[in-house]
Amino acid sequence: MAVELNEATIEELKARTDLGELIASYGVSLRRSGSGVTACCPFHNEKTPSFHVNVSKGFYHCFGCGESGDAIKFVQKYEGLSFMDAVKKLAAMCGMEIKSRENPEAGRSKRLYALMADLAAFYHRCLAKTKEAAIAREYLERRRLGAEAQEDFLIGYAPAGAAIVMKWAEKHGYTPEEMAAAGVVKLPERRGGSFYHRFAGRLMFTVRDRQGRVVAFSGRQLVEDKRSGKYVNSPETPIFKKGRVLFGFDKAASNIVRSPHREVICCEGQIDTIRLHISGFNTAVASQGTAFTEDHARMIRRVADSAVLMYDDDAAGHKATVKVASMLLAMEMPVRVVSLPDGDDPDSFLLKHPPEDLASRIASAESIVSFQCRMERAKEANPGSIDAVMRVAKAVLETIASCPGAVLRSSMVDEASRILSIPTAALMEDLAKLKAAKAAARPVPAADKSPAGGAEGVDGGPATDAPAAADGRDEVVGMSAAAAEPPPDRELAFMGFLMANEDDPDLVRMAVANFAPAMFASDFTRRFLGRWLGEAKDGEDRFAEFQEELGEVERKWFDGILSSSYRSYASGLDRAEIMRDFARSLWCDQLRRERGSLPASGDDAAASRRIEISMDLKRLQQASWEDASGLIAGLVANMTKGEKDK
Repeated sequence: MAVELNEATIEELKARTDLGELIASYGVSLRRSGSGVTACCPFHNEKTPSFHVNVSKGFYHCFGCGESGDAIKFVQKYEGLSFMDAVKKLAAMCGMEIKSRENPEAGRSKRLYALMADLAAFYHRCLAKTKEAAIAREYLERRRLGAEAQEDFLIGYAPAGAAIVMKWAEKHGYTPEEMAAAGVVKLPERRGGSFYHRFAGRLMFTVRDRQGRVVAFSGRQLVEDKRSGKYVNSPETPIFKKGRVLFGFDKAASNIVRSPHREVICCEGQIDTIRLHISGFNTAVASQGTAFTEDHARMIRRVADSAVLMYDDDAAGHKATVKVASMLLAMEMPVRVVSLPDGDDPDSFLLKHPPEDLASRIASAESIVSFQCRMERAKEANPGSIDAVMRVAKAVLETIASCPGAVLRSSMVDEASRILSIPTAALMEDLAKLKAAKAAARPVPAADKSPAGGAEGVDGGPATDAPAAADGRDEVVGMSAAAAEPPPDRELAFMGFLMANEDDPDLVRMAVANFAPAMFASDFTRRFLGRWLGEAKDGEDRFAEFQEELGEVERKWFDGILSSSYRSYASGLDRAEIMRDFARSLWCDQLRRERGSLPASGDDAAASRRIEISMDLKRLQQASWEDASGLIAGLVANMTKGEKDK
């Protein structure tokens, strides 16, 4: 019997699912530990188990990378599925049939999916068996795309003219209107006119959605015709939205989730993607040209933690690289770039070189900051001139500004500082101005202008990831307006970094030496640090209890800290250096708050203290770590003593 999908159904589904058995079914080796079970985390590489499963509560948490959630979240993350698809998969395992709300368009969409699947198979048979397709077979032979690749990616050939494809449709019970709705043909403009077959005489690449359903085609020209483009793509239809489909994503998503670094490869076209997959690089996807969208970035973020871009080495490819990188950085994903020699793309490079050569280039790929600095400098007649440096810096800061994560953003600024020989403080100042200008130019939704608007995100914008209460507002019970404000951006990033590195004894010692709970702006951060230090000291799980104590609003903040968006800050960076940067910047924040609270005038003691704070700020920003750490030790001691004296 089918059941409606509602909150009660979700809870029943989770109650029926043994989380330990579910996780073990994916090949994760679980070991009993106290009241729960532990394992090496399936979401990141580690040698010592830090992945904890509380079977009785149906909750898992990794203290190495911060991943946490319930059975549905595990299936979502491990398989790269949407929430609804994960629910359906779990329901099938439990013998529950989920009944979705009736969609008037469901029947029509079902027909279109069936039509596209049948048509893809028809085009594939045409490629293999018809004389007319000899030119397509010869082309594929030249490109060294053999029968296995043709079968796996369902490559086909569309017969010339419309008569054959319309006869096929009639034989299989599909109407001309359905063929037109699928974007395959255009109906005659007048009675007795001819059908127009959009893909006639083209090599056909089948485009699938995340579930592997055929939703569109991309047809490549085989005989040059300047009246038509090299590629013709399906128009948008009820089952195909260009901005929400990536070529190869149906095959790559699960591979990305299971890969050691959860890193996606983004390239430009279908043949590049196919070549990468058959050469062993099975995490590759393409947006079919340079039409990469924010929806594509969100799709990728659900399964990947970082990205490698392989776009053409020309002006259009460079522009696309920066554009795509900006959208992925907005998802807080580190981005690297592989530049291939001699004008090669992935396909041509792999036809001339063994896969190991490309693997080596991926391993040594440059950061997006390095890539953009290099490209922008190449445009300048005199790259060393001050005006050229300013232009390069401005372009790079535009890209960096798209990243909301404080630590990732800071690391990119530091890299730009080294490459351009500009002081970090100067770049940070210009970046702050740029972000402020962007924020001022961004329209504010009417709902956010009133006190009843939702809580702000870490960069001052609406927090779009957290679910809203039924009336559209966060329910803040027993909290003052100030307490309902989320912790500052930098404090959120700091907490995420701590959660990702709790098992590092050197970082624990640095945290004890360089931070005091009272220094933070947010009471939530102060309580969090107390729990983190306690858990690091005795190894007991303090955060399960901490989470249960949180109200609805604070739980959203905590869920954000546990989310994968924070763990990438430790990837490829020196963790001790990150901790030192946090110590400097968070103490600077505290000192600025103290300075801002001092009386403006008429108080000699306040004036003297203001000068002291300004000098301390300068030392924290500019001095060596040895000097700055001495100052921080004094600040920690004074604050700790002040708290004890209260």
